[in-house]
Amino acid sequence: MKKIMFPAFLCSVIVFLFLLAGVASGLEQGAILYHSSKDDKIYGRDAELVLPESVLQIAFRQMKSGHVGLYIGNNRIIHAIMPAVEETDSVNFITQKDMDEGCRYIGAKVPVNFNDPIAWPLVKKEQLILEAKLQVGAQYDVQFRHQKGPYAEGFTCVGLIEYIFEQVGYDITPPGYYKGGAGGKTYTQIYNSEATLWKDWPGYNTFSETVEFSKFEHPLADLLNVGISYNGDRYMFFPYTQYLQTTTVAVATDIPVSGGGSAQEEDSDGGGSCFIATAAYGSYLHPHVQVLRTLRDRYLLSSKLGRTFVAAYYHYSPPMADFISRHDTLKAAVRVALLPLIGLSFLMLWIGPALVLVMLALLLLLPVVLLSWNGIRS
Repeated sequence: MKKIMFPAFLCSVIVFLFLLAGVASGLEQGAILYHSSKDDKIYGRDAELVLPESVLQIAFRQMKSGHVGLYIGNNRIIHAIMPAVEETDSVNFITQKDMDEGCRYIGAKVPVNFNDPIAWPLVKKEQLILEAKLQVGAQYDVQFRHQKGPYAEGFTCVGLIEYIFEQVGYDITPPGYYKGGAGGKTYTQIYNSEATLWKDWPGYNTFSETVEFSKFEHPLADLLNVGISYNGDRYMFFPYTQYLQTTTVAVATDIPVSGGGSAQEEDSDGGGSCFIATAAYGSYLHPHVQVLRTLRDRYLLSSKLGRTFVAAYYHYSPPMADFISRHDTLKAAVRVALLPLIGLSFLMLWIGPALVLVMLALLLLLPVVLLSWNGIRS
C-alpha cells in the first residue's frame, strides 16, 4: 500500500509544480522596463537633480536620465538607443558596460487594466507589439527635438514607449508642459564649464511628475537647438516622469534584463558596432574596425544624413555580416575590399575631411592634366 501511495504522492507534487509554473508564466509582452543611469542615478528620483553642464558630458552619455524599453515576448525587447531603434535580446537592456558603470534595474510596469480582456483584448496587445516593430530602424533623436517621433523625426527612449502606447489608444503620461510650481520639482542650476567660458550661468530647470515635458535651461540649448521648443522655452521628456504615472502598475520581472551587449552597443564605447567589418576581421577590437567606428562617431553621427545612413546600415547589414562570418574565403575577400575605405577613413581622421576632398579632387584632375600636357608637347 505504501509503495503505491508514494508514487501517487510524487505525481501529485509534480502536477502541482507544473500548475504553479503555469500561474507564473513569465513577464507579459507589452511590459515597460526601466533602469537608472551611471552610478545608479536617474533624473527626478534622486536628490542630485542636475543636468550635464558641458558638451563633453553629453557626448559621454552623462545625462543620467535613465532608460526605458518595451518587452515584446520571447526574451526580446525594443528600445531607442544611439543611433537607432533596435530589437534585441532582453539581456541587452542593461549591457555589461552599463552595469559596470553602476546602472541598475528599476522594474517593469504595465497599464493598470492590462489584465482586463475588454480594455486590452489580445488583438490590441498584438497591435501594440506590431507598432513597436514598425519603429525599428528609426533614428535616435539626438537633439531631443521631437522625442515622440514619428518615425521620420526620431525618438528618445521614453518618447518611443509613449508613442507606441498612444498608437493603440492608451496615454501613459498626460500631455503638457511643466514650467515649475505644483506637480513637480524646480531648482536653479549653476553651470560653469567651457559652454559658459567658465563663468557662472544660472539655469532654471524642472522635473515634471504629472505631465510629459519638463522645462529646462542650458547655455547651449539655443545654440545647438536642443529640446522641444514651446512658447519660447525648451522642454525634455524624462523617463522617470513616465515611471511615476498611476496609469501603470508594477509587475514582477522573471526574464533576464542585464549582462549582455546589444546589437548597437556591442563595442566598448556604446555607440554601435560595424557589423560587416567586425565579421570580416573577427573582432570589433581590430585596429581597422576601430578606424571605421571612430569615423562613424566623429563625422557620420554628427549630421542628419550620416545618422540616416548609419540607421539604415544597422537595419540591413546584420544578416550580411552573419553570412560573411561563416565563410573564411568571403571574410578574406571583404577584408581586401574594405582596405580602400579604411585607408580613406584613416586619412579623414588624420588630416580632416576637407583636405581629403582636395586630395581626391587633385587625383581625379591629374589624368586630365597629364593628357593635356602630353597634347601640348606633341
